[in-house]
Amino acid sequence: MKKLLKIALCALMLVGMFACGETKPATDSRIRLVYIINGTLGDKSFFDSGKEGLDLINEKYGDKVYTEYRELTYDDSTWEEKANDIVAEGWDIVIAGTYDMLGYFNVIAPKYPNTKFWFFDEAWDFEKNPATNVYGMLFSQNEGSFAVGVAAALATKTNKIAFEGGMDNTVLDDFFVGYYEGAKYEAKKLGKDITVTLDWMNSFSDATVGKDKGSALYNQGYDVVFACGGAAGLGVFDAAVEYNAANAGKKVYVIGVDGDQGAYFGSLGKADATAKAEITITSMQKNVNQGFLYAMGKHLDGTLAYGKVEHLGLNGGFVSASINDYTKAILSTDQIADITAACDAIVAGTIKVDSMFGDSALTQDQFKQFGAGTWVQK
Repeated sequence: MKKLLKIALCALMLVGMFACGETKPATDSRIRLVYIINGTLGDKSFFDSGKEGLDLINEKYGDKVYTEYRELTYDDSTWEEKANDIVAEGWDIVIAGTYDMLGYFNVIAPKYPNTKFWFFDEAWDFEKNPATNVYGMLFSQNEGSFAVGVAAALATKTNKIAFEGGMDNTVLDDFFVGYYEGAKYEAKKLGKDITVTLDWMNSFSDATVGKDKGSALYNQGYDVVFACGGAAGLGVFDAAVEYNAANAGKKVYVIGVDGDQGAYFGSLGKADATAKAEITITSMQKNVNQGFLYAMGKHLDGTLAYGKVEHLGLNGGFVSASINDYTKAILSTDQIADITAACDAIVAGTIKVDSMFGDSALTQDQFKQFGAGTWVQK
């Protein structure tokens, strides 16, 4: 009986350990890192890229670092409680990000001074909250978006292109600024007069909304749409494929975001996915995976800039415009060279891209006047 009781107690202990997600042996001395996802994996872009970052860390530093990820789902009413519970488990490093989570971690991080936090994809205000245990990782999406704006200007036949954003926030505004400026820069070179319209899906998860919004834009004559809205943006690809199937002689395109979405769809080996790949000009890759790997290397050698925000852009490949076989089927060699030249000029500093972040950030009033006559309020 005592033996059975011991076995039962051991089983309960194991259940408790796995229920909280902790499977690392108690004697394991590796750094314990958790990536908190305020959504779910499967968006084929932003969140998935972060998970790839964990995989890269495991591959390169697995002898030094133990990693897990936690999906909070899209029910934001539970995010605060779940985030607090996860941090309380005693991780050495907690990764979290996006504007939705900033308010929560402004409160959480100071409570755990011995925990290191990597907060990414929204600017941590170190003047108001000087947290020395926080590293701010901000991707220069305006730079990569400039490059795909160049691509849009090169591809459009109607001279009407659009930006389909997930939700109106500073990061997405920054995407639009770069996209707008890149398109206008290339249009000037080409002698075109291009309209660049902004629209919001008001979701990062609802692909049906993305499809409806995309269809509306294509039917209004916009032949290139930058689908910048996570899982919601996947609906724009469906809209483009359906439009092309129903309108012989016309062709509309999509620009993907965060991951190389054209290559992803092409890798699936299915007819419907291949159709999406074939109308994907390029993707503005926000290489969260490389950002996480970079930060871990810096953390391990003691040089990661805790207490500061670091901007990661085209220089170093933290953002990029994907060039794959589908790009090459849509754009000529000379056109692709224009995209590459624009990227090189940004890295060299000869092209300055406006931003919603940094010391010279645009104000919201300036943003609303950006591209006067083509900027569309939601």
